[in-house]
Amino acid sequence: MRTRHFAIAAALLVLGGCNFDILNTNQPTQDDLVNNPNRVKLAAAATGLFASARGGIQALIWRLGSMGREGINLSGNNQPDFQEPYFGPVTAGGSFGGTLYIDRYAHIRSANIYLAAVDKAPDLTAAEKAASKGLAKTFKAIAFAYVIETRAQLGAAVDVDLPVSSAPAPWVSEDSVWGYIIGLLNDAQTDLTAAGSADFPFPVPAGLNAFNTPATFIQLNRALAAKANVLRATALNGCGGAPAVCYAAALTALGASFLDPTPANFQQGAYFDFSNGPGDATNGLSEPLNGLSFYALQDNLTDARLQTGGALKDQRVLDKIAPATDVNNGLLGSIPIPGELKFTVFFTGGQADENHGIPIIKDEELILLRAEASWFGGNKAQGISDLDLVRQNSGGLPATALTTGSPDSAFVTELLYNRRLSLLWEQGARWIDARRFGRLSDIPVDVPAGNVAPYMPVPLTECQARNIATKPVTNDVVTCTPLTP
Repeated sequence: MRTRHFAIAAALLVLGGCNFDILNTNQPTQDDLVNNPNRVKLAAAATGLFASARGGIQALIWRLGSMGREGINLSGNNQPDFQEPYFGPVTAGGSFGGTLYIDRYAHIRSANIYLAAVDKAPDLTAAEKAASKGLAKTFKAIAFAYVIETRAQLGAAVDVDLPVSSAPAPWVSEDSVWGYIIGLLNDAQTDLTAAGSADFPFPVPAGLNAFNTPATFIQLNRALAAKANVLRATALNGCGGAPAVCYAAALTALGASFLDPTPANFQQGAYFDFSNGPGDATNGLSEPLNGLSFYALQDNLTDARLQTGGALKDQRVLDKIAPATDVNNGLLGSIPIPGELKFTVFFTGGQADENHGIPIIKDEELILLRAEASWFGGNKAQGISDLDLVRQNSGGLPATALTTGSPDSAFVTELLYNRRLSLLWEQGARWIDARRFGRLSDIPVDVPAGNVAPYMPVPLTECQARNIATKPVTNDVVTCTPLTP
């Protein structure tokens, strides 16, 4: 990946976001940061890392949410926003399919520059340097996770800590990317442990308040490691063909995470911050009920099961979707798509809240990760217990009919249903999960001759840099395949 200089500088030196009142007048240049780092410059650069880490998260949610038929963007600003995910093909050069990529690599580049500078700072203690490296490596791993969640079997480049004038980095398989992410998180854990009781030498955003010391940040790091191991277990040739190894590693990591079975704490976790303060960014996904861009699809209500007693739908749907006050019946070509339901996922007190955080990972997801790892790791009773814990307390549903003798396919159906509604409009979980369990055909196309593509394409610029021509790699995706030039 040959990231351009201007992209590096923009990602590295984004300041004033994340609810911090930091002036830009004295921000360091890249050369100054790397060659003459100090506490003040590195604190400013850390703030830039927090800001760039959340960049693209809103686009990821609605794009992957479109692929998984959670919702749709009917703003009408860009035809590919509905054409590609609904009709296909999803193309390498398209403004839909070619996204969710360069911004993540720009953030990774920023993290690499920051890591190169930290060890040279004369006014940071060894413990503070270790703390800084642990946090930066963790956020770097998050960025790589977003890349491979979207590109999946196509793979990605990971050895990208190279001069911008270098040849493109080697391309590796999906399993190798997850292995790299897990290694990065484990290295970060080692750094955070070495920091001991030290504090981070920079302010931490409010969305990370529960993890604002190196000692507590390890819990977030382990939560992310658990998720990476679970997703690796179901990747193509995951865990070198031994998924049980990854599931066991996930359970170990969960034991050191912030997992809490108390229902009142299900929404606790790590969040990206947003605000309408000067120089900051707002959460544009939190539209009021008369907004005209993002709509929930009727399938969410149709597929929702009934609560105990049979009078109400799954409480998660009732909490996250409401009727639109202004209907926007869009057209995909000549096919009408009703815009009659709105998401209230990011509402506060029943009202749209542009300051609402977006979860990186939360307790409810950890319980569902433990359910999956337990079932496929041999403790099926624990897997059922965790599913019931979520479905009964978050959904108001009766206990599942699963038993330890149920087939894996029945467990997966129940797991994916609960992950879909517990994580609705937060990370594209329905589409990612359907792909990793071979169930993309379960997602309705919703339009005649419709399309549910299995992954986002490698962007055209990456294909061109490697001198690989684009071509249809499935009926639904047009891109290059760097692993098989």
